[in-house]
Amino acid sequence: MDLNDNQHNSVNDGSGLADDRSRPELSMPSERIHQRHLLAQDTAQSQPRHRRHRKKGSNDTANHHDPVAHTELRQAAATNNQQQSVTDGQSSHQGKLAAAALSSAELPQNELPSELPGSKHSQNHQRPRKQTAADTTNWRLRKQPNEPGTSQAPGSAMQAVSLPKPLHATQSPVPRKVFAEHYPPKKVTALMNAGLLVRGVMRINPKNPTDAYVSLDETPSPLAQRKNPELQSYVVGNSSDIYICGKDSRNRAINSDVVAVKLLTRKAGHQLYKANRMGYDKRMDKITAQRRARLDRMADNVKNVNAEAASDDAPEPQTSNDSGAHMPDLFGVVVAIITPNADRVFVGTLSNRLPAHRDSRASDNIPLGMLQFKPLDPVVPLMLVPKDSVPEIPHHKDVCAVRMESWPETSKYPMATYLKCLGQRGSVEIETELILEENGVSTEPFPPTVLRCLPKTPWKIPATELKSRTDLRTACIFTIDPPTARDLDDAVSCQQLPNGNVLIGVHIADVSFFVRPRTALDSMAQQRATTTYMVQRAYPMLPAVLCEDLCSLNPGVDRLAFSVMWEIEPESATVCSTWFGRTIISSACKLSYDDAQHVIDGGHLAESLACFEHTGVRVAPASQQRRTDIEASVLWFFHLSKIMRKRRFDDGALSLHSVRLSFDLDDSGQPIGCRTYDIKDSNRLIEEFMLLANMSVAARIEACFPDAALLRRHSPPLERRLDEVCRQLSHSGINIDTQSAGAISRSIQDITDPAIRYTVEEMLISPMQRAAYFSTHAVADRDDYRHYALNAPLYTHFTSPIRRYADVVVHRTLEASLAIYGNHVSADHPLLPPYFSPYFPQTAAAGSLTTSVNDARAVLIPKPEAIAGIAHQCNLRKDAAKKAQEASSTLFLVNYLTAAALRMDTPGVITQAIITKVKENGISFVTPMFGIDGIIYMDRMADRKGQVVSTDGRKWKLNMWSVKPASVTLVWKAVPQPSATPDASDPEHQLANMLSALVIDDTKHSVVELGCNDTAETITQTLRIFDKISVCIIPETSPPSVTVKLAMPYINN
Repeated sequence: MDLNDNQHNSVNDGSGLADDRSRPELSMPSERIHQRHLLAQDTAQSQPRHRRHRKKGSNDTANHHDPVAHTELRQAAATNNQQQSVTDGQSSHQGKLAAAALSSAELPQNELPSELPGSKHSQNHQRPRKQTAADTTNWRLRKQPNEPGTSQAPGSAMQAVSLPKPLHATQSPVPRKVFAEHYPPKKVTALMNAGLLVRGVMRINPKNPTDAYVSLDETPSPLAQRKNPELQSYVVGNSSDIYICGKDSRNRAINSDVVAVKLLTRKAGHQLYKANRMGYDKRMDKITAQRRARLDRMADNVKNVNAEAASDDAPEPQTSNDSGAHMPDLFGVVVAIITPNADRVFVGTLSNRLPAHRDSRASDNIPLGMLQFKPLDPVVPLMLVPKDSVPEIPHHKDVCAVRMESWPETSKYPMATYLKCLGQRGSVEIETELILEENGVSTEPFPPTVLRCLPKTPWKIPATELKSRTDLRTACIFTIDPPTARDLDDAVSCQQLPNGNVLIGVHIADVSFFVRPRTALDSMAQQRATTTYMVQRAYPMLPAVLCEDLCSLNPGVDRLAFSVMWEIEPESATVCSTWFGRTIISSACKLSYDDAQHVIDGGHLAESLACFEHTGVRVAPASQQRRTDIEASVLWFFHLSKIMRKRRFDDGALSLHSVRLSFDLDDSGQPIGCRTYDIKDSNRLIEEFMLLANMSVAARIEACFPDAALLRRHSPPLERRLDEVCRQLSHSGINIDTQSAGAISRSIQDITDPAIRYTVEEMLISPMQRAAYFSTHAVADRDDYRHYALNAPLYTHFTSPIRRYADVVVHRTLEASLAIYGNHVSADHPLLPPYFSPYFPQTAAAGSLTTSVNDARAVLIPKPEAIAGIAHQCNLRKDAAKKAQEASSTLFLVNYLTAAALRMDTPGVITQAIITKVKENGISFVTPMFGIDGIIYMDRMADRKGQVVSTDGRKWKLNMWSVKPASVTLVWKAVPQPSATPDASDPEHQLANMLSALVIDDTKHSVVELGCNDTAETITQTLRIFDKISVCIIPETSPPSVTVKLAMPYINN
């Protein structure tokens, strides 16, 4: 197919520019046709000659411009000019600005890839269109460009005169295209190879769903960097994302879709950005006006006392248009969806009512017999569900689950399939099911095709494995896990060597032996990608027979494992040499963190703790010597972990901790206790050696397969957000060095107050980016592999294959490396220590494989492109699992607080909060007890009577407030009892009246000092960052959330 012709048709079909063929066809009498034909001829003859005939060279294909880029931009411009979003409320002026911006962004024609089949560069080359019978009746009368009432941009289509539809019309109208057509896969591949397109992952802003961004998941090719110079400095995960302006430019892509993007010029992008921001700024101005109105509606004696001190030429209050919003660096439009997000199930409400905000084009595309689905997630679009597919129309408050299906370019809304009704919100069961559905957590039983991949039980280790693997069953190996853990996938061992060193081993369950590539079990594991841990239960990645039995390193049974062992010098904890291999182990016991901590504190293992010992023939109860060996190993681990941890942080590692809640449940599953999860020395003991194992395996597989390793990187924090946090902290005299992760860590360690240190860590979490899996072939610069927080050049996940699919892939890669290279690979590799020690097992690495050497890479390692897809899926599922876990914690916290509030005189639970930010419109806070953070807005600080939650039985009223840079001053007055009559001569009464007379000022330049002395009835508070306040946490069960209100007076708890 001719590329130019194909593009020309896509413009005509999608944009409406010179698109007579896509208009509805009319059947009318021949005399009327003749009359309109004559009138159309008169109209054409009345136009100037230059309007009827283009000058030579004015055609798109004749002026040395790329028709691909030109027609795409024209198409996006026309779409932006026609369509208005359901939610953004933008004016038609935005479409005109977008059209003008896009039409100015063109690429030279010589950038058109010559290798594309059928591409033509000759002048006026167009494929002739076959004439149809409809062409004889499809006449249009257009207005003159200078006719009164006609407003047109140069080059845009003229508006058609509205004609009544004939009564005898028999043909249905052709649907108008709302979105541009997606490029076919072959065309996307060709244009990407030519450097005209880039690929990345879609991310929609939940606070403003009209804004979207695309993060490139691979380094732009040299050709793409040459065609787009702005990409030459692009670093995956550490550069500005591509800004996708508006829902039209997003072109039906949703969150986490892998999309193909065409970049726009900076000029075109800026015009689109300004046009898109118009509607958003209007909404923000409206919200600001509403907040000001709420302040005005508060009692007359609640005043902002800044105005009188300000000069007459004080600046006007800022609006959202003056807020200095950050202008993106890269702009683009989506031209195709390469890999749709697999999680297409969404939850929301169904309604008989069609969308309220419909424009003239979309109303024709909404068919009858449909229900509107409104998702709970603001970034998900409205959908249409066939009414006849819903067995019973649910109540408008019921929450339903649907699956998003097709989204044609002729429809403003995607189609969806009804799945089930969850019911009304509020109960733990329904809310839990809602969380699972919303985050794509699979709760269905494993299908028969998956179960047939499992070994028959009872199962025992095959003789071939006993012969080929390294036998470590007699070694002192044990696990340390939470007491409720059932999937034990890591164990440790320690042996003192004759030369004074110690032999440390980390032994990981060999899940890859059971989960073979290209099986239904492997496909299901990749689809789920991770185990999701809710408060009341876990939803596993693998069937229970694997994760709780055959793969779990339970004590007293033989298990297959993948082991990493190090010879370590004990004084400096320096690794002397490393060994990898597939092994057979028998765990001696299952220690909890409390058991290990008891040994660290000088105690002994409890006699009731079950311990075992493998004699080489059978498993027997552990001797006292074996128990002593276990205790000695725990102490060795503790000694080495302290040295390793200190060196790691001295070398530049960073650790930021947030509050993690733990709940005690009764028999019915309701929370009866809530506490923060404490990190003990025993937790850190295991953490250090798991990190060492992950780093060692990452160095090994990257050295063996530099183009096909699945690693994990962590990009530096977002610079703009980090600078904002540091500016806030500087107002309180805390300076954070942001030169590196280690510099930030040292700045935190210099803070001696534990409460302030905790608050600073909470504030610094916000600008940090999440770590992500990636394929090494997708990132060109090896320096970009680095893990920022760990300050590690290479890192991966190896230690939890029962609950993470990424670890299974890494196990297979490590197995292939042993098959091909053995234990001798890249002896001069800077990250790999020598692979020799006389104390290591002497089993040949090549003899411990399940595949032949020749087939190791072909069978065990996917193609680099496939590894990139696995990394993307693992990232999606890990983020979704984390989101579900946090939502589950919030749900149980709300239920716990609801029960606790019933036993109190206050409307909620009173607790302590620490201020993290002071702004003109409110104060930000965090509660150390529950890990709740948020903002108390000035207009919400008190009710309409100016009163707040009381902690001492009296009614406290907010008299006034004053905002200064990084501080807010509040004046409180205890409301007198109704029986008491205030004395007008009372100085306190006069002071309150005097303060109440001050007027409101909205500037940020207050210098007023409130001269109010603290008395029994009046209190003055000046709050700054790190100050403590009392707040009342009021739980809301439907939907589960909390409202935080200020409480008076302050209680130091």
